[in-house]
Amino acid sequence: MNIRKHWKKLLLTTTALFWASCTSENDNALPTIAQDTSSAVDPGISSDSNIASSSENAAASSSSEASAPSSNSITQSSSSEANPSSSSSLNLNAYKLASDPSITCTPSYINGGKCLDSEDFYNARDNILEKIEKHKKILEENQTLTLEQLDSLEEEIIKANKQWETQTRSYYTNRNSNCVHMDPGTLVYNCSNNESYEASTLATDYDNHILYTKEEHRAKFPEKYQSSSSSEPKSSSSATPPSPLCQKSDFTTEADFDKAWEDDKKELLDIAKKELGNNLAEKDSICLDRVENTYLYPSTDVIAKKQTCDGETIVNPRYLQKLDTLKTSVKKRIDKCIEYSKIEQIACDISAMCPEYGVDSKCTYKYSCNDGVSCRRTEGERDLNCSNKQGENFKYTQEEFEKKYYEKSSY
Repeated sequence: MNIRKHWKKLLLTTTALFWASCTSENDNALPTIAQDTSSAVDPGISSDSNIASSSENAAASSSSEASAPSSNSITQSSSSEANPSSSSSLNLNAYKLASDPSITCTPSYINGGKCLDSEDFYNARDNILEKIEKHKKILEENQTLTLEQLDSLEEEIIKANKQWETQTRSYYTNRNSNCVHMDPGTLVYNCSNNESYEASTLATDYDNHILYTKEEHRAKFPEKYQSSSSSEPKSSSSATPPSPLCQKSDFTTEADFDKAWEDDKKELLDIAKKELGNNLAEKDSICLDRVENTYLYPSTDVIAKKQTCDGETIVNPRYLQKLDTLKTSVKKRIDKCIEYSKIEQIACDISAMCPEYGVDSKCTYKYSCNDGVSCRRTEGERDLNCSNKQGENFKYTQEEFEKKYYEKSSY
């Protein structure tokens, strides 16, 4: 028993000595930078800026090792080597004034917090419209592009229009949600001479962390401000004009498409009414009246109405194609009325339940039909959920329902 007690004491003593040794070693291993509060990033800087600053300083560190520093950075380097524990050498977020390297500055942001989503949307929209206007000018004044290239430019305009529509829809759908782009504020440098400078008024050497006035930077690095004559675009006046030489002009507006839609409706409805005769059944009159009261969703398409090649002007084929598409859409609606005029259909009253107005608001339509069938359909869906007098549930596709029933009264 005595031997066991001695062993226990020996083991406890050894363990205590071991942990004391480890604790002492860990205390001595703490890095100085963790204890130096001057190396902390200025609290006024956003998280994105902190990340950028860290990467910039890492790049600056590797760059300064690989290349010879400037005269200003030589002074800084020698002082850093002489006093490696100084707080300035540890503050990776510090910059020095080129005019006086003894003055240190730290960046921070002021007057931030504004949501920039609306400004981003309007700027993006203006950029798209500007791009479209440039393309239109090229189409109108072309002297160098082939007809195939002009057609490709028209495609670019159509894509830009679709992009504009998509961005507009996205903006108005998400405008009440959380802000996506928050303004970090104005970047300023607060310096040890009790002065502050807006970053926009300075030229910043991020590699060496030096701040210049724009005049100082231009004087020190004049080569950076010299424009190369080789970068200037060459004149296209010497280019051989393509054959045939074509331009596209007289671009459409929403009013042009609206007029084409209304003209097509009138022409095709007159033909249909003559075909069906004067004594139209109630359901046929309702069907044709519904077509007549259908309006075209505003079209943002920008298409040239005229194409001129070697002085000969014709209707632009792409514009003709658009007109044909509109006319086909009207004719399809009228042809359906003519088809349904030849079959017996059951009348239904319709009512609508719609949520508060919004881009993504969807109405639900309720149909109460004369044969006792009740149906519901949500806007955008093709199927109707129905039930009969016996309480049996079933579905109709929209096409199946339209062939069997017609809407007698509208909401």
